[in-house]
Amino acid sequence: MGQPFHNIDNVIKASAIMVHEQGHFSPRKVTVSTSGFVPQLGTQLLAAASLNARTDEVRNWIMTINRKENLNLLLGTLRGELNLRKKKQIVLSEYAMLSGVNGSG
Repeated sequence: MGQPFHNIDNVIKASAIMVHEQGHFSPRKVTVSTSGFVPQLGTQLLAAASLNARTDEVRNWIMTINRKENLNLLLGTLRGELNLRKKKQIVLSEYAMLSGVNGSG
C-alpha cells in the first residue's frame, strides 16, 4: 500500500470523513501506521510506528525506508512530536516477528 504520509492530503480527507458524525468513528480510534516517513509526522493524526527490528542493520534489510530515515531519526521525531503536542497522546509501536531474522528464534 505504500506510505500513507506520501499521500497526506488524501489521508487527512479520508480521516475527516471517518470521524464525521455520519462516519461514526471516534478521532481517538483513527490511527495512521508508518514505517518511517518522518517529514510528515507533524500532522494531528494518531500514529503507529512499525519498528520491526532493534538495529538499523536488520531494519535496513527488512525495511528499505530505514536506509533513508533510520530508526534513530524515526524515534527522535516521534519523541519530539509528543513533546510538542498539548494533549497527552501515545504512539503505538508495531513489531512483526520474522523467524530467524529479528529476534523471533
